Amino acid sequence: MPSIDESEPTLELLYLGVVTEIDRRTLEANGIPYRHVPAGKIRRYMSGVHLTFFDLLYLVPLGVLKALWTMFFVMPDVVFSKGGYGSVPVVFAAWVYRIPILLHETDLVPGLSNRRLSRFASAVAVSFRKVYTGFPEARKVFVAGTPLRAAFEALPDQATARRSLGLHDRKPVIFVTGGSQGAQRINTVVTTVIPRLILEAQILHQVGENNFAAVTEFLSKDLRHFPGIEDYHVVGSLSEEDMAASLAAADLIISRAGGTALAEIAAAGKPAILIPLLEAAQDHQWENAYFFREQGASVVLDEANLTPALFEATVRRILGNPQDLRLMGQRVRTLHRAGAAGEIAEVLVAMTQGRVPRRVAEPTP
Repeated sequence: MPSIDESEPTLELLYLGVVTEIDRRTLEANGIPYRHVPAGKIRRYMSGVHLTFFDLLYLVPLGVLKALWTMFFVMPDVVFSKGGYGSVPVVFAAWVYRIPILLHETDLVPGLSNRRLSRFASAVAVSFRKVYTGFPEARKVFVAGTPLRAAFEALPDQATARRSLGLHDRKPVIFVTGGSQGAQRINTVVTTVIPRLILEAQILHQVGENNFAAVTEFLSKDLRHFPGIEDYHVVGSLSEEDMAASLAAADLIISRAGGTALAEIAAAGKPAILIPLLEAAQDHQWENAYFFREQGASVVLDEANLTPALFEATVRRILGNPQDLRLMGQRVRTLHRAGAAGEIAEVLVAMTQGRVPRRVAEPTP
């Protein structure tokens, strides 16, 4: 981000869009003002048809009107959108007022909202060169990487991270994460193989707040007598600092394949077993995961065929080959684009002054 001296205007931020309870807590914790704008969602399952009909006829028009009304009084210099159904009214309102718009696409397959909204955007930032093919106007698209929180751009070394998490160096560390909400199907497979894997590895398992009580009850009732069970550490959620430390401490990561999760894994330079979410829109997690596999940076397991035996065999095979672990770590690190947040911030500042980025050189992957 360019330095701002006393002669420059003060930077003001406003979050405009759908505000969930988690969003509200995060925004307030960071001192960012917000305005809720309703938005309609297209549901890709049969039972959601009537809800989609309601959204399109009621919530979308209401959201557009509220976005137009709010933006009229705020009149920002630039709008930055990460996509999703909640972005539609706000981006459309910005286009009506001819406010510069920068979209960002994290995944290999552009989301429906970003694909449709790209025609209104001034520019589109993507995480990987391969995403170019997903947008109709390639001249608008440039590679910027995925913006990460500060803790993931300055990860601690492995020894420091392990000490901060109460882990030791006598066994390798497996970090299992299903995202902030956890992943029930991954949790089930992992807890099934714990009695065997725990003899050879420490397992740090982020299960999600909603699953925490059930997993801890299972741990206390069914697993408490197994040898080495003290090396199984279960948590509901992790702070930004602890999440970063968990990535840095790990020898192997088990994860979903969302774009931001993969960017964090790449920043940590750690080999991973990726288990794409079956229900992910446009199969974007599949595309993300297989791109990483093509680069030699991960192993991919199909959730539809995921069994405890297959999972355990895959983990043992990877951990049993230190050379493969090192090679995967080296390859995944090449997929990390450092300083993406700062680069995007500079682009946004430039756009407030009328300078819109265009493709001028062949980007790196």
